[in-house]
Amino acid sequence: IYRKGSACIFRRAAWRKIIMLYVTYNDLESEGYVGIKKKVLAQVLAFKKEFKQVYYTCWAFQIAYLMDGDIIIEREPAVTRKDYNIILCHWIEKYQFKQIYIRYPYANKWFIGFCHFLKEQKIKIVLEIPTYPYDNEIIYGRLKVEDAYFREQLNQYVDLITTYSNHKKIWGVPCIKLKNGVNIEDIPVSTRKHEKQKIVFIAVSSMAPWHGYERLLEGIYRYYQKGGKYELHLKFIGTGPEENSYKRITQKYGLQSCVEFCGKMIGKTLDRQYDTADIAIGSLGMYKIGISEGSPIKVAEYCMRGIPFVYAYRDLRFPQQQDFLMTVTNDSQPIDLDKVILFFEKISAVKQYKEYMRDYAINNLSWESIMKPVIEFLNNKLKIPQ
Repeated sequence: IYRKGSACIFRRAAWRKIIMLYVTYNDLESEGYVGIKKKVLAQVLAFKKEFKQVYYTCWAFQIAYLMDGDIIIEREPAVTRKDYNIILCHWIEKYQFKQIYIRYPYANKWFIGFCHFLKEQKIKIVLEIPTYPYDNEIIYGRLKVEDAYFREQLNQYVDLITTYSNHKKIWGVPCIKLKNGVNIEDIPVSTRKHEKQKIVFIAVSSMAPWHGYERLLEGIYRYYQKGGKYELHLKFIGTGPEENSYKRITQKYGLQSCVEFCGKMIGKTLDRQYDTADIAIGSLGMYKIGISEGSPIKVAEYCMRGIPFVYAYRDLRFPQQQDFLMTVTNDSQPIDLDKVILFFEKISAVKQYKEYMRDYAINNLSWESIMKPVIEFLNNKLKIPQ
């Protein structure tokens, strides 16, 4: 959005009330935020179908951006979080937003001050916590201490928390449980035709520790050590902090001929890679951050594309065991490829399984259906038990 050569344009601010503002504290164009950007824009579109005019904010390169889709409405210098929050307050007064949806940035005194301002303006506040509990995700000690102290004050200001866990309340604030969804229009069904005695895996991610792909690499190595007959090929799509570690493991086990690091891909280029894949890989290392359940976006995309998938946690969007998915233990043990191959052989024998997966995703994983309770709450049509 903010890069040189971007297709985004400026538009003179329209002097009318924009009912809703979606606040993020992220640079949505950075490599690690590709999935988050897609989610934010999809949620904004879901809100727009109800509220018509919805803006959102981003913070990148010490600049605050007020956005309407790909259009930059305003931008202001914001070196610190204090600056950013001051600018947010200015925009809220200027455009007279009536409802605020915030992607939680961790609490500090400036964020509490921002929430206090919103409460004074009698604005409804919905706070989304993408991961809870999240303490193990915070690397820096000072940030962890600040958040632990100031988050206990949020129940004075926040009206509702949306979360992907089963908590009824967080910090004394009532919760609505969400699921990570997908935009139906953006995701085509895979055209992959199976090849005899060959399986192609695809893993699309930001390669964070909780993706745990070392378990799959070790599993492939053990499978070949036991004389496995299938030709296995693994494609990593994306970049991130664990990429070099995965490359070292690949070299250590001599898997260079069957493991491919494709880098970051989007759009049609990524679609073509999906069309080569038989099985998609979700997160295999949630145990590293103390998480046993969740609903990552990527698995919903796999389902929408009709690609069977494997992951290692309890996914709240699939309450009943489905033939198109396989769960493995949420620990450090290597993945048993013999079991994965049996799973693949079973699902690939089912006629029209891709169509079934697509239908399941449309009915259960679209953002419009997922955000409906939040919209009802903002419209005073849904009462949340206190």
